[in-house]
Amino acid sequence: MHSKVSHILTTALPTACLLALASCGGGGSGSSSTPTPTPTPTPTPTSTTTVVTGVAAIGAPLVGAEIKVVDGKGAAVALQDTNGNTIPYAVTNVADGSYKLILSTATPNMPLLIEATGIDATGAPVVLHSLLQSTTSPLVANITPLTDAVVAEILGANPLGVFQNSTANASSLALLGNATMISSASTQIKTIIAKNLTDAKVASATTLNLFQDTSFTTNKTLLDAALEALRVQIVKDSSGNDQLQISNKFVAPAQPEVEISLPVARTQLGLGTTGTLATAIVSTLKATTSSTTSVTNFGSLDSLTVAINGLIAQRAAAVNFAPLLSAVPAPPSPALASGKTATYAYNGRTTADLEALLASYATNNYQLSSMQVTGCIDDPIPSKGCVNLAVAAVVTDINGNQVDTFRDGVTYGKTTTPSWTLAGNGRYADISIYPVAYGTFGFDGSLTALSTTITANPAIGLQVNISDNDSSGTEIVGNSAVQLPSGQSVPFAYCNLAALCFWPAPAVLPTATGDLSDTLLQQPTLGWIGSVDAVAGAKFVVTYASWITVTNQTANVYLPAGLPTSLGTSLFPAADGVTSAAPLTGANIVAGFNLSWATWAAANPDMKVFSVRTVIVSTGSPSVITDNVVPRGTATGISVAPAALPAGFTPTSYEVWIGAIDNLGHRYYTLYLGST
Repeated sequence: MHSKVSHILTTALPTACLLALASCGGGGSGSSSTPTPTPTPTPTPTSTTTVVTGVAAIGAPLVGAEIKVVDGKGAAVALQDTNGNTIPYAVTNVADGSYKLILSTATPNMPLLIEATGIDATGAPVVLHSLLQSTTSPLVANITPLTDAVVAEILGANPLGVFQNSTANASSLALLGNATMISSASTQIKTIIAKNLTDAKVASATTLNLFQDTSFTTNKTLLDAALEALRVQIVKDSSGNDQLQISNKFVAPAQPEVEISLPVARTQLGLGTTGTLATAIVSTLKATTSSTTSVTNFGSLDSLTVAINGLIAQRAAAVNFAPLLSAVPAPPSPALASGKTATYAYNGRTTADLEALLASYATNNYQLSSMQVTGCIDDPIPSKGCVNLAVAAVVTDINGNQVDTFRDGVTYGKTTTPSWTLAGNGRYADISIYPVAYGTFGFDGSLTALSTTITANPAIGLQVNISDNDSSGTEIVGNSAVQLPSGQSVPFAYCNLAALCFWPAPAVLPTATGDLSDTLLQQPTLGWIGSVDAVAGAKFVVTYASWITVTNQTANVYLPAGLPTSLGTSLFPAADGVTSAAPLTGANIVAGFNLSWATWAAANPDMKVFSVRTVIVSTGSPSVITDNVVPRGTATGISVAPAALPAGFTPTSYEVWIGAIDNLGHRYYTLYLGST
């Protein structure tokens, strides 16, 4: 017992023995030495988290996007911030789209399916996916349209639906850990876009890792430049199956170049070495066409953003932004007579308007994000690349909140500084055609039964938007005609709204009703033919009277997508809490009320509400129409403004219109209609 105690003391208290040598050690010999104890190693802390990094980009960074994760068993993975607090999602950086995920576990069930949900620079919703096969370094998962394409091929379906129903799709999620499938699908996608990768000067597609490239950045060179030049989307084919479409962004927006059946892709990938993935390509073209000179100078495009932001930081006056405008702006249509010089114009915005807008950004210390290339402005589109490109940027305040969307046209000049300058698009009006679905609901939220006024519910049509006012509300566009692809023409005229209204009676100018019928072409409308007018890429020729030029102008406008084929009521934006027990009322609409659509937004991350309008109808009086501002970004509610009723105005019915867009360019409108 004594010796055991002495050993413990000697080991535990070596300092005490040095202070009193006579009492330490055996036999009392002063010449004996005390053994030096072996120090106990400090245990290495066991990690309790997993950190994943990457960049979310569509070419331009996907700024302020929400990042969520589900594991290989379909369970949502808990996330935390750098302080260890639980968070519902991570957020990408507003400058470069980079993100950092801290998973609240060191041993996640692999593989991981990662989702980024955000709004691009044009205001359109974007949902992209990526994967992390294992916890082997590097723990990097870049998120781009190309990673979304690879994931879609492996899953055999749109990753959005799989993510939303992850628990039920655990068997599909397990495939994301299959290295052979990942390699085969990645190789096919890179082969399809080989010409675009070459245009972007990617040295080796073979070694290009779409998911784990640690050097990937949103600088508009290499892979990022290729992303700017591609249009990648997932749609439903004629059989209702998910189809991947990939096209060069700078060709005429008609039939997609490459179409891939996702169910067939998954089947072939599952067959391993005996599968033939090429059979999943159902289009005539098997590869996208070259974007040629369009991407050559993309690397310097952000020099324009830098120049604008630099002037903003200096609180520059309007005149200081003049050097950023091109000396050779985008040509107007029709072309000017020989010897005439074009002036800057962008959808009715003049040089003075543009300089004033940028000066207002300077006054408020706003900043522009990296430019997003959205397409070609030249019409017809040149075969060897575009001269004038459409671009957009997110405008943020000092807190990183989105306050505006900046859109314009740009052109490249070898001798200009910066090398890219604002050139406009040569148009004196903002003109668009949208594929639309709309549903009519009662004040209790139920789908309204068919009647003499509602002949189909939901219904479809094409919305014509010819904006007739400038930023100050001054009318700049007069009577117009829209020539359909079928050759028929439909007239539009001024109706005291921000957009021209359908003009059915030549002798009487139209009166705005506030309903979608003011701007909608559908089956009963004069000139409506049907299928040829409603396919993606259908070309409409719009002739409009411009007060700026005092001459008629023309513009070719292309339909961004075919008519919606999915008309499920869950797609139409729904107001929270509207039920038979708590219906909307006319009193709500007159007085103003709080409108939320958070539940609908959570179920439809690939859609975004962009408009809310109330209409109060009275027999014998013009309707009272109130348009409400919907915040940019991912807002899920607003305060609807009260309606100002004229003296003697007696309401007979009330309407609330909510409009939403999806990531393909479809518009879905909900009409709440009631009489009390």
